[in-house]
Amino acid sequence: MTARLEKYFNAKSFCVVGASTTPNKPGNVVAYNFVHSFPGETYLVNPRGGELYNKKLYKSILEIDAQIDAACIIVPAKYTPQTLKQCGEKGIKNVIITTGGFSEAGEEGLQLQQQMLEIMKKYEINVIGPNCLGLYSPALGYDTMFLPSSKLKRPKSGPVSILTQSGAFGAAFIDQLSRLGSGQWVSKFVSYGNASDINETDSLEYVGNDSNTKMVLIYLEDFKDGRRFMEKAREISLRKPIMGIKANRTETGAKAGASHTAALSSDDVIVDDLMKDAGIIRVTTWDQLEDCVLAFGTQPLPLGDKVAIITDGGGAGVMASDMVSDCNLKLAKFSLDVQTKLNEIFPSFYATGNPIDITGSATAEDYKIALEAAYNDPEVNSVVNICIPVIPDLDINEYMKITKEIAKRKEKPFVTALVGGEEADFAAAELLREDIPVFTSPGRAVRALGMLTDYTNYLRKHGVDPSSISVEE
Repeated sequence: MTARLEKYFNAKSFCVVGASTTPNKPGNVVAYNFVHSFPGETYLVNPRGGELYNKKLYKSILEIDAQIDAACIIVPAKYTPQTLKQCGEKGIKNVIITTGGFSEAGEEGLQLQQQMLEIMKKYEINVIGPNCLGLYSPALGYDTMFLPSSKLKRPKSGPVSILTQSGAFGAAFIDQLSRLGSGQWVSKFVSYGNASDINETDSLEYVGNDSNTKMVLIYLEDFKDGRRFMEKAREISLRKPIMGIKANRTETGAKAGASHTAALSSDDVIVDDLMKDAGIIRVTTWDQLEDCVLAFGTQPLPLGDKVAIITDGGGAGVMASDMVSDCNLKLAKFSLDVQTKLNEIFPSFYATGNPIDITGSATAEDYKIALEAAYNDPEVNSVVNICIPVIPDLDINEYMKITKEIAKRKEKPFVTALVGGEEADFAAAELLREDIPVFTSPGRAVRALGMLTDYTNYLRKHGVDPSSISVEE
C-alpha cells in the first residue's frame, strides 16, 4: 500500500487557498514559499483576485483550468468546510488545513470539524490538520509552514524526519536545528495538529519507508490508534532509530493537552512499556532531543557497552563515570598493550586507568596520545573526550585539530564535552560547525552514548546486526 503522505510529497502541482497580499500573513508566507521553492506548478487563490509574486490570484479554486495534486487551505475556520468542498468538486484529493479553531476550540469548533469529516468522506479527500503547520521538505521545495523566515529559520536537507502533533513545538525545534552545526538535518517535517484524518501512524509509515529518512523524531500528546502505531514503530525501529516525546505524562499535562490539540491522555506507565517494546527511545527533555540528533545523526552505532573517558579534570571524570553507571554502560578495561603504553608515556601523577585523567598539566599532545590510545583499543566501544580548556598549557586550536581528526574516522562513537566559559564556547562552536557532537556537560555526552547503546542492544535482541544500520552517512 502506498503511504498516504507520498501523494503530497510527490505532488507536481500545488494550490494555496487563502493566498494573501499582506506581507507576513500566513497566506502570504506559504504562497511565497511555493512560488520561490516548489519545482512544480503553483496556483494561488484569493476571492479578491489580482496578482501576487507575478502569479495570477484566482478568485476560486473552481476557476483553475488544470489538475491540482495538493492544496493548502489557509482561511478562517468558518469558511474552511466550504473551501474543502470546493477542493472536492475540483478533484483535489490531498489537502492541508493549517487553520485553527476546530475540535481544540470547543463545541463550535468541534461542529466545524465534523462538517469537514463529512466532506472528506464524500469526496475521498486526504487531510492533514487542521490546526497545524503542515509539511516541510527542503530537498523537495515543499513548505507549508506559515511563519516567515525572519522568525522561523529553515534547516537544510539532512537525515532526520520530524513528526509532531504540536505545531509550535515543531516550529521551535525546526528553528533550533537550523543553527545546530551545519544546519543540514531535515528530510521531512510533518505537523498534523488535530489529526482529523492523517495521523501519527500514517506519518510514521511514510517516513519509515522514505530512503532519505535515517532517523525519526516524534512529539505525541495522544494516539489516534495506539495499537497500529506501536505495530508500525516496531517494524520501522529495526531499520532506523525512532525517538519519541510522549507528553501528557501527568494529570497536569493532560489538562494542558486537552486545550491544545484536544488530546486525550493515556496511562503513562503502560505507554512507557509499549514504547520500549516497540523500540522507541523515549525522550523527556528538550536538550535530550537535540542530543539525539547530534548522536544518531553523526555517529556509528557502538558494538558494545564499554566506554573510555579522557579528561583534564578529575571531577568531570567522576561525573562521567557516574553517568556511565546510570546509563547501564561499563567503564572499559584497557588492553595490556594500551595500558602499558599509557603508563610508560605519561608522568606518574596522571591517572592512566579509566578514566584517563591528564590533569591541569595537560597539553594538546597529551590529549592526542590518550585519545588515540583509547580509540584504537579493541576493548573500547565508545570514547568520551572531556575538556575543561581553562588550564594554562592547553593550545585550544591544536586540541580542536586533534578532536576533528579522530571524530572524522567514525569507526566507533566519539563524543566530546567542553565545559567552561568563553574558550569552551568557542571550541564547541568550531567543532559543531563540522557536525562533530559536542555537549555542554560530561553527563550529556555519556547519556548520548547510552541512547546509542540502548538502540544497539534493541537491534541485537531482535536479531539485527547494528553495523548494518547507518544514520550518519
